[in-house]
Formats: sequence, structure tokens, C-alpha cells
Amino acid sequence: MKKLLTVVGAFALLSFCVSAQTVSEIPNYRQNGYAGSVSFTNQYIVWLGLDTSHGYMFNEHHYLGGGLGFFLAPIDEVPPTLFHAFVEYKSFWRKKASTPTAGIRAGFGFPITHIGGAWDFKTCGLFEPYLGWDWGLKNGKGLGLSIGASVFYQDGYAEVMPKISFGFNF
Repeated sequence: MKKLLTVVGAFALLSFCVSAQTVSEIPNYRQNGYAGSVSFTNQYIVWLGLDTSHGYMFNEHHYLGGGLGFFLAPIDEVPPTLFHAFVEYKSFWRKKASTPTAGIRAGFGFPITHIGGAWDFKTCGLFEPYLGWDWGLKNGKGLGLSIGASVFYQDGYAEVMPKISFGFNF
């Protein structure tokens, strides 16, 4: 009877170790090749937006891609809007499904405002450093949460807005 309990206990322990190992494996979206994400963002508590980034994972740690996004501030009858295009580098720090991340985006923003009955279109530079955390899911996809800042350069003037992002990685 003791031998049977020992074998069953060893089998249970082995099963637990194998299942725990699969949870910590690197998810599919961090394997070499195509990777993408879609994120809901909030800037300065007022600006709501969506971003999407698509690119290449060189290994489980390094992503390089490009993306598009837009923000709007639902504060006026005709809300101010910002479209932006960027290149992005993102680093995943650990070889686990759950890992801290750091990244940077750089590109151009295209704010559109409606002031005094006239439309105003301008171009601005955009720079976004961020830190975050990514969680790999069992289906090979992932979730990410990041906090950073959006820095806009226009006509020799820079404006910094805090930014929080929640995204889905595939």
C-alpha cells in the first residue's frame, strides 16, 4: 500500500511540475516572427484612444514594429482629435510568460481641432517611453499594461502627457 501511495504521489507531483512548466512557457506571440497588439489608451485622464502595432519578434526579448492610433477628447461638441503613426521598440525582460517590459515609440502626430468655426490641421513630433508588464495566456496570446508619457513637439514647444495603456497581444 505504501508503494502505491508513493507512486501515486510521485505521479501527482510530476503532473503538477509539468503543468506548472507549461504555464511559464513563452507564449506564441513572443516567438520569432510576426507579432501584433491592440491597446486601449488614456492620456491625461481626458484623451481616450486606440493604438495598434504590428512588427517582428527577433527572439523572446526584442520586438520592432510600427503602428497607428488615434485619440479624442470628448470635451467639446466637436472633440479635438489626434491621429499618430510611429515606430516602436519593446523589450521583454524575462524568459517567462509573465514579464516586465519597457519600450519606446517615436513618430508623428496629426492633431485636428475645430476652433472658432475653423478647422486646424498641424503636424507634431511624438516620443513615448513606457514601462509595463505583459501576461502570457494559455492560448498563446497575451495581455499588457503599461504606463508612460507622450511627449509632443510642435513649433519649438513640447507638451508632456501621462499615458496608461491596456492591450491585447497576438
